[in-house]
Amino acid sequence: MLENKNIRNLKSENSLHFPNVNALMKISLGLILFTILSTALVYAEYKPVDKNNLTVVIVENAFLPESIRYFDNTMISTNPGASVTITNNDSVSHSFVSGASNTNAVGKINYDEFTICQFDPNATSTYSNQNDTTDCDFTKDDRIITGELSPGETISISISEIGTYRIIDADYPWMELLVYSFPNSSSDSEVTESKDTSTSSITSSVQNISVNVDNTSFNVPYTTTGMTVTGIESDTESMSLIFSVNVVDSTGKLDVKFDRSFFDSIYAGVDYSFFILADGDETIFTETQTTSQSRTLNIAVPSGTEELEVIGSIFHSSKVIETPVIETPVIETPVIETPVIETPVIETPVIETPVIETPVIENSSTNQCGPGTVLEGDSCVIDQRCGPGTVLEGDSCVIDSSTPSVSTQSSTSSGTSKELIISITAGFVIAGIVGIILALIAKANKNKN
Repeated sequence: MLENKNIRNLKSENSLHFPNVNALMKISLGLILFTILSTALVYAEYKPVDKNNLTVVIVENAFLPESIRYFDNTMISTNPGASVTITNNDSVSHSFVSGASNTNAVGKINYDEFTICQFDPNATSTYSNQNDTTDCDFTKDDRIITGELSPGETISISISEIGTYRIIDADYPWMELLVYSFPNSSSDSEVTESKDTSTSSITSSVQNISVNVDNTSFNVPYTTTGMTVTGIESDTESMSLIFSVNVVDSTGKLDVKFDRSFFDSIYAGVDYSFFILADGDETIFTETQTTSQSRTLNIAVPSGTEELEVIGSIFHSSKVIETPVIETPVIETPVIETPVIETPVIETPVIETPVIETPVIENSSTNQCGPGTVLEGDSCVIDQRCGPGTVLEGDSCVIDSSTPSVSTQSSTSSGTSKELIISITAGFVIAGIVGIILALIAKANKNKN
């Protein structure tokens, strides 16, 4: 009995000190699943750009200038003869043209007054340098003109030339796509980065060259072998630095160091390869050193090169191409208003006591009056409801037979009128006579005096 009790106590102690194995397994599986899902979401959100991916998607609400992004990929590298596919996932239609931006209007573009002009083939600017000296904000070169691309539709545009294609939507000019077309080179695999056995005629120590970006000056440290750098300028439209060079050897070497706070090439928060063009043609380079503060490139510059363009994605404090800025939403605490409960006013209905009119019941009297009279009270009086000479019989007035006839009344009335006239005339005569007598008496009295 004691042994069984001890065993039970031991089991209870084990259960207190050791958690359930099934619960631990469930927690472990949950953590593993969460880690897998988190990793998949991160890679789905921040996948690197495939250089050979020639598909561009117009994102939703790209027609709004305040949108964070307009394309899922705004920079594409390809070769002549390739096609770029554009899919419209926006809610409105789009159409695209290629051309050149006005370098004089950098940072001063007003999209409410954006002007597009036709490219002049006789102008000094060319397709390759993509510069424009007119007053227009954008000048079409007619290399790419698409029809209307409705929501959900897809079109393909052909890249037929070497150089830079700057493509915009004429109706929504803030939507801009850059396509860099490099020449096809069958000897790329044969090119090695072996050092030139010949002695370089020019070898320099570390030098600095100043470049102006948005009215801010930056120093770019570099070293050269077999070449010299004569100048540098920035192009904030294409996010590039353009070196003016003079190559004296068969192949020059340029080692240049870019401070990340000044110039960089990143996509979706991760480092991305620079594009480097020697007079419009892609050239060979390697990234020899990468730190959190800077990136150093070693560039092979072919003989005869005059312009070396290094294309990145960010300048100074300018906008990073393609990197969406996720704003933390501000959650406002809702204000809960206490409802005011109004006490309903109950009106006491006024009940009106109906007035019951007592009907007047006329008692028919047994006393009967004669014709022309009615019973009032307890006596018969003359009925005034009929006119003179008429009496009420039944419900109508009839001529009273006891009244003289109309002709008799007429004659009586006529005789009375004659008597009245005679009486009045006699009165006037008598008055006249009396007046004459009084006048004579008064005259006689006057003569006596």
